Amino acid sequence: MKAAFPYMGDIHIILESILRHIGVETIIPPNPNKDTLAMGAQLAPETICLPFKVTLGNMVKALEQGADTLIYVTGFWSCRFGYYGRLQADILRELGYRFDLIELRRDRIGEIISRIIDLNRKNIPGTLVKTIRAFRLGLAKAQVIEKLNYSARITLPFVKDPADCRKLFQSFTEKIKSSMHPGELKSIRRSITDSFSTIPRKSSNEVIKIKLVGESYCTIEPFVNFDIIWHLGELGVLVDPFLTGPRWLGFHGFRLGKSEVARIQKKAHKYWRYCVGGEDANALGHLIIAAEAGYDGVIHIHPFACMPSTVVQPALIKASKDYNIPLLFISLDEHTIETGFLTRIDAFVSILERKRRSLKNPLEKESQDNFSKRVIPQSEDILTMNRRNL
Repeated sequence: MKAAFPYMGDIHIILESILRHIGVETIIPPNPNKDTLAMGAQLAPETICLPFKVTLGNMVKALEQGADTLIYVTGFWSCRFGYYGRLQADILRELGYRFDLIELRRDRIGEIISRIIDLNRKNIPGTLVKTIRAFRLGLAKAQVIEKLNYSARITLPFVKDPADCRKLFQSFTEKIKSSMHPGELKSIRRSITDSFSTIPRKSSNEVIKIKLVGESYCTIEPFVNFDIIWHLGELGVLVDPFLTGPRWLGFHGFRLGKSEVARIQKKAHKYWRYCVGGEDANALGHLIIAAEAGYDGVIHIHPFACMPSTVVQPALIKASKDYNIPLLFISLDEHTIETGFLTRIDAFVSILERKRRSLKNPLEKESQDNFSKRVIPQSEDILTMNRRNL
């Protein structure tokens, strides 16, 4: 068996280690890129969301590299993510590709276990030992990747040269990929904090704090969000994503952390009583938590035409007004241009910086209010100008 699975952030590092330890040869396609996206967009239904198009292109690349089995997390829920596997399999088979489809679903646990035992020549005790070791390794890698991402995020805004932070991050990533023993990974994890603390810092310790919420794939995958976390970090902004690759794998792949999800969704209950799919209630709950924790702003990032991310927006707007926290919505598709995307991000950061200064200096706040009234016409003024033009 040569298996492949959809690419998202850094979860391939974890999943590849687990699969290899239980006897599955793993095919990792190239990182998502413009060619991957163009290929997926050409093959996918026109109005389907961006993550579907990118992952479809990934699967084509994997099949061309020799994969004979595609593995998807699937299920029956409101978000279309649960149907990616079946729909992409139909599209790929119509193109002439031949492969097995494995759906990771609760109602197919028995079938999955049977496939693993067959891979190990029906040696049940040996399969059990291999599986336990594989998941121990996967858990160890998930923990060290989470620690690495966190350390990089909280260090980047304060360093003199962001290139030093990125270089160290990449060095640790390669160590994690090559490590195949939980003990070695534990040692790597312990050294991360000390290593990042050695990077030369700026004299100022004051930064803008932004919570990043929205749809899972657009939050986690740097190709589709134009590496927003690193971009903002280089601007001196501390970014806190509501979800990371390892956390997504824990929540959605293995159903861990249910109490945390319940706590966050309870925060949103005043504005959002029923979860319609995706990360709607989670995004709203995290916005409220960010406001209570003193964050400067929130960015909600999602695919164009994503139903859950779209219908929750009025509730997010209401909560942002009630909690007085600025909110920026950004939708993404294959036509999104990096320059325009980053310009909006940079403008939002400038607004947050000016707001923070205005809280310290009442005169600047008055100047900002007058500027807004002078430059940004009210709705009645716009109507008046339109009538004059007519």
